[in-house]
Amino acid sequence: MSALVSLCSVPSYVQNKQFYSTNNLSKIATVVPQMSLSSSTTSNQHKSKCLLPVDAPLKAILFDIDGTLCDSDPIHYYAFREMLQEIGFNGGAPISEEFFIKNISGMHNDELCHVLFPDWDFERAIKFMDDKEGMFRRIASEQLKPLNGLEEVCKWIEDHGLKRAAVTNAPRPNAELIISMLGLSDFFELLIIGSECERAKPFPDPYLKALQELGVSPKHTFVFEDSISGIKAGVAAGMPVVGLGLRNPEKLLSEAGATFVIKDFNNSKLWTALEELETEIHT
Repeated sequence: MSALVSLCSVPSYVQNKQFYSTNNLSKIATVVPQMSLSSSTTSNQHKSKCLLPVDAPLKAILFDIDGTLCDSDPIHYYAFREMLQEIGFNGGAPISEEFFIKNISGMHNDELCHVLFPDWDFERAIKFMDDKEGMFRRIASEQLKPLNGLEEVCKWIEDHGLKRAAVTNAPRPNAELIISMLGLSDFFELLIIGSECERAKPFPDPYLKALQELGVSPKHTFVFEDSISGIKAGVAAGMPVVGLGLRNPEKLLSEAGATFVIKDFNNSKLWTALEELETEIHT
């Protein structure tokens, strides 16, 4: 599976969209490099064993989507930055990467309506969110690639007959687009959308629903997550969570409850943990 490509090229279709001004077109070539990779500890620094606290046998693995299966946060950041600036949010100044991580990343749109637009009526706010998601899908359809090592982890899961589900706060059209683009439509047995549950992440409801529909216990399951809200949801549902720290700082993910944090699925600490679980999967 190929490594992530740079997200800083301009899709050809963008030049035909009236939404963008000539000035905005130049920005898309620079916004992604400005969104830094987090300074998480690299896999080479993790030499000791790390056993995930899962009761044998391991029966299921659950995945978040955005920022976990693929590096989609730069596209979300760009879309929010441009559209919020267009409406004069923050006095017309573009939002920072830090603002995006702290206030937007991992949250579902209904909640973001209240966070970003407390004085707007809900219909107006959710229309903004819908337009932003449309912008995300247009760019993502040209740009998204799987996170490094994802193919190998998926093959390991399939080879060991484990159940799997995607659990996300993303709108269903986004989730289905990403899963399809990454070639995972046949891999996932189940797709759970936070807004279709009684409560979305950071509440445990989406993960609890996935466990229920898969017919597995949280004691025999673990989660891959990249956001603070997602990690909190997984922990609250009673499962250990492996944090993906490509964009979000390792410290924040650990404080949210991640068992350990990796950069991608090639991480040696992850594979050590999987090897330790492997001997008991079929016991």
